[in-house]
Amino acid sequence: MRFPPLWRISACAALLGLGQNGLLVALPVLVERFGLPLSQWAGLILLGSMLFLLGSPFWGRIADRHGARGVVIQALLGYVTSFALIGFALWTAAHGWLGDGALLALVAAARVLYGLTVSGMVPACQQWSLALHDGEERVKALAAISAGLSSGRLLGPLIAAASLSLSAHAPFVVMLLCGMLALLLLRGIPAPTPQLPSAASRAARLPRGTLDLLPCLAIALLLAMSASLMQLGLPGALQGRLDIDATRAGHLMGILLSLGALGALTIQLGITRHRRLSGYALLALGALGLVTGYGVLTMAIGPASFGLGIMIASVGAALAVPGYTDAATRQRSPGASAGLLAMAHTLGYGAATLTVSLAAAAHLLPLSLAAACVLLLFVPMTRNHFRIMPATSRITPTHD
Repeated sequence: MRFPPLWRISACAALLGLGQNGLLVALPVLVERFGLPLSQWAGLILLGSMLFLLGSPFWGRIADRHGARGVVIQALLGYVTSFALIGFALWTAAHGWLGDGALLALVAAARVLYGLTVSGMVPACQQWSLALHDGEERVKALAAISAGLSSGRLLGPLIAAASLSLSAHAPFVVMLLCGMLALLLLRGIPAPTPQLPSAASRAARLPRGTLDLLPCLAIALLLAMSASLMQLGLPGALQGRLDIDATRAGHLMGILLSLGALGALTIQLGITRHRRLSGYALLALGALGLVTGYGVLTMAIGPASFGLGIMIASVGAALAVPGYTDAATRQRSPGASAGLLAMAHTLGYGAATLTVSLAAAAHLLPLSLAAACVLLLFVPMTRNHFRIMPATSRITPTHD
């Protein structure tokens, strides 16, 4: 393969954003053409996402003990199988061979499989990238994985919308083919051999390491919560402040979020290439960007100010994620730490969903700003993490 190993691993991480956002875009067509209502489809999507709470920490520990390659491969196989199962269920239902109950059961099984397997994708990709690019190149490695996720979130809606013009089943065929291509991309990438500390060393360091990781976990949870609150509160704010209907607000929101994803991807690619900022600087600037961006959104009165706020907040998130991931993975085994961060992200999304049921829609953007302000308070607590030298992994070349 001519592509560098880091970018091939990043392409695997991109599948997560590709599948999540692509499935969301396909929802209106799925509701219209098949028997399941929107509430059931939303519940099925939530089912797969919430299983990341269990899967991410588990697969992160497996990656530390046995290497990341096997975890990434099983995640890709689970990705391919789950989308193939959904596509098969929809195809048989369209031909009248499957009732609504059986369709619901098959899609639920696919989402359970997705949650239990694909939850290992990002922790393992981060662990693998850190093993290949440790030391001064840690930020480069983490930013590449974040860039892959942003690329998937940016391309997912576009690919799904384009393929839906062919068939309601086309997005799932595309996801299946992308997963198979990612499996081919893994060939020839050097495999990290984990070097675990002794039992006595782990017993001595783990309790303190777990407590010291709490600021990073809090930042990850608050970042996910604030981003989710912003996305959930944006449609109502656009309708109320711009005096437009729901359809126009939805179209405008899609444009604004795509611009934000493009800005985040641009920043991540720049960080990866130039590596001019330390991990702590990335985290501090990212937190300030989140507060500034959500502050602009809270006071926005026109499309330009909404776009500016989303762009600043998206860039802030793009800077902060590699920063706190660098801090967390210096403290403990990288796979386990990345798994715990992924769990914190999922809890943040869940906390945002709970908040929506308790707060008025007009308060969601101010609440996203409040979450970002609390996040900023945790940033100084991570300073000492960046002074810890990360453990290195031995790299064994492979020739497969």
